[in-house]
Order: sequence, then C-alpha cells, then structure tokens
Amino acid sequence: MSDAILQAGLQGVQGGVDQFGRASHQVATATTTSPNGNSITAGLIEVKQAQRNIESSVAVIKVADQTSEYLLGELA
Repeated sequence: MSDAILQAGLQGVQGGVDQFGRASHQVATATTTSPNGNSITAGLIEVKQAQRNIESSVAVIKVADQTSEYLLGELA
C-alpha cells in the first residue's frame, strides 16, 4: 500500500515539475499585450498552481514514508 502511495506522490511531483516548465516557458515568452493570449499573468498563475501541486505531492510522499516507518516498526 505505501508503495502505491509513494508512486502516486512521485508521479504528482513529476507532473508538477512538467507543469512548472510549461508555465515558465509561457511567462518567458509572453508579453503584456500578446496577440495569442499568452499573458504573463496566466503564466504566473500556472507557476503558482504547479508549486501547490508539487507541495501536495511531497505531502503524499511524506505520508508514504511515515506509513512505511510505522509498518516496519510494527514488524520489529
């Protein structure tokens, strides 16, 4: 069970890192009056969402770690 939790957390972190990369590129290539709608504000919002996604996934990884430690302690 804790392996599945850990895997979900790691996938979440990877997804957040990917999202952060896309958002950073959006910010780097945006102008305040971009004709294609690629605004700096939208990119910055996306960066913040990526940060929150990564933080949430790290919390999941911590739970997996704590669960593993608890289970190992019970087996000892």
